Amino acid sequence: MASIYRIEQHRKVPGRGGTLALLVLLGCCYGFSLFGQYQPPGQTITRWATPSEVALETDTTSLLWLDQRGGSAIGDKLKKQPQKLTVFGYYRLFLYGRNMTEAYPNLAPYERTYGVGDGYREPMMSLNLTARPNGRTAFGTELFFFTPYLGTNTRATDNTFTLNLGLNFYGNFRTNIGKFGVRAGGIHWYNLSPFTVGVYQLLDRFSIFDRTPWEGVTNLGKYDNYFQSGSPNPGDLRWNNQAFQGLILDGRSLPGGLGFDMFWGKTQPNAGLANAIVDPSLTIQNPGQAGNVPTYQGFSGDKRALPSYIAGGKISKTFGSERNTLSVNTIYSHTALDSISNDNMNYQVHTLTVNWKLGKVYVEGELGGGSFESPITERKWGEALMMRVLIPKEVSVLPLDIQLYQIGKDFYNLNGAINTTSNPDIQQNFATNVNAGQVSTGGLLTQVGQLAHNRRGINLNTEATYKDFKFNFGWGLAGELEVQNSDISFVHRINGLALSRIYNPFPENATSATVFGPYNRQFSFFRGVSERVRTTDLDPATAAPLTKKYYNSVDFQAKYKTKLDEKAFYVFYLGNLMAAKSEATLWPTLSPESYLFVQYHELDIYYELFPKFLLTSYLGLERTQGGRFTEWGENDLPRDQTGLAIGGGFDWTLNDATGLYFRYRHMDFEDKNFELDKYKGHEITIELKTFF
Repeated sequence: MASIYRIEQHRKVPGRGGTLALLVLLGCCYGFSLFGQYQPPGQTITRWATPSEVALETDTTSLLWLDQRGGSAIGDKLKKQPQKLTVFGYYRLFLYGRNMTEAYPNLAPYERTYGVGDGYREPMMSLNLTARPNGRTAFGTELFFFTPYLGTNTRATDNTFTLNLGLNFYGNFRTNIGKFGVRAGGIHWYNLSPFTVGVYQLLDRFSIFDRTPWEGVTNLGKYDNYFQSGSPNPGDLRWNNQAFQGLILDGRSLPGGLGFDMFWGKTQPNAGLANAIVDPSLTIQNPGQAGNVPTYQGFSGDKRALPSYIAGGKISKTFGSERNTLSVNTIYSHTALDSISNDNMNYQVHTLTVNWKLGKVYVEGELGGGSFESPITERKWGEALMMRVLIPKEVSVLPLDIQLYQIGKDFYNLNGAINTTSNPDIQQNFATNVNAGQVSTGGLLTQVGQLAHNRRGINLNTEATYKDFKFNFGWGLAGELEVQNSDISFVHRINGLALSRIYNPFPENATSATVFGPYNRQFSFFRGVSERVRTTDLDPATAAPLTKKYYNSVDFQAKYKTKLDEKAFYVFYLGNLMAAKSEATLWPTLSPESYLFVQYHELDIYYELFPKFLLTSYLGLERTQGGRFTEWGENDLPRDQTGLAIGGGFDWTLNDATGLYFRYRHMDFEDKNFELDKYKGHEITIELKTFF
């Protein structure tokens, strides 16, 4: 199973850097874009390896299991070859409870809920089976078990026993002209390049108070890793890759330093659900009863076999001892809309990527173009260009990470790392203009280093260390290339996870986002919630937007690690300021030119009370203020929101393979000028996780 292996290439990157300042080329009809993934100096650069590939390269690789037990004992076991059958996995009991003392309308009678699981499709038990008859071939699968523990009256449909990632086959073959691989079957975790098949790579600027389902049992390892490198769980990187189902062929170490990838199959955006119901309110069986809770029946649409797929690949060339590379990448996505009329929706992306080391400076980049077409949208091409330079402190006083980019409004790709959801001509193809799981609609207030189409911008990151402190700073500024959208979106970071557990972003077979709240402007996505803001400085005759928008953001993080009474003690602070304005400014503020100003402040404190028992605490504050050219509430004033979260809990490592984790969260939210937009409540989670 590719999802449980990784090859660690210890390629040293000069200088930690943050996200580099980007200079944008003006007047380019075809955008250029150099791509880079945030990479601290000396940190491993990771890609997925198949079991048989590992067998061929055990002299240069180390194995870490997907959910990390804090060591590589399982990896050592898997290195043995040949292997008839290896079985391993984990059990995760996740208990969830909430009590919304003041809830959004229509939640009744579900303000208070207690149960097993939080609504996401996450395994209660994962059983991995892999076999390697020789050093060239391997196959594996992951079995998925879940039961809600409802008692003797449990329906058969409430219990789940299935293949989580499908049945996967792998083959790797070493020949005199190179190494060749094949992957087929179930879900594979795959990246091609940021603009083609990739995922936005988060910086280390996020709170780690809430555990993720894929975390391991690592005692203090999680907090030490986060302090040192910003990665709390480096053993699991499948979540930084796209889920892909189909056939992948690759070749490496070919004559002339050449290599290739070819693939054909499906990703999540290729699901075609014809005639699906997309409005949850239409699925309420008994309106006015039981809180008007939707059933989501009919979201699956007609049961037709629609020929939807994505295909593509790359050809790469490696140069010299520094392993500098050039790659040509391409993808074509085809989604059938109706099996009778042959209507379809297509988009394609073609790019060139560069990874080059110039002395001590490291340069990454990607440039190319993409297009979208459908029965109601004519094909137009948009440019995509990004360049990133990482400069170590040996060259500059501080390590620098500078990024420049320009991405046209007609560049579109749901499989890449770029946010491409703000073009109304394209979004009109989707019901409610927001897909299931889509993070935003309109112009998104992006984090430092996060890219969006119809923008030209620059990002800059740096860091410093002083005694027991680590500091990092990020700054970004981007402007729209064309006036095209009257909507702005921002993410509710402080209580977004808790809200997404109440309003599930992925009800079964959904094709449209879950929209909720008294004003129908919140959207639920995977482990988060965003909100749409409508601007009002519009053309009175056409209701079209009149003004270009500029987006800027500032991040500041401070991390502190010491010992109190010989016990580990950690303090992590993260502050973020974001703004959307009608003119470019260096610093995000609330001013007469502002459409929206958002600030987040998060404080995590962790203390090792006694060996293998860690106390956890969290304080989060979110402030959102709308400008004069946004919607006004009942008080004839724009948004004035305050979100608060106070949390506590503990991590208890029972043994090397088992841990017990408790989290409590109090949440409080209010918009002073939109009287119905408020909630208050409590959430408790208890997680027992053990590996075998």
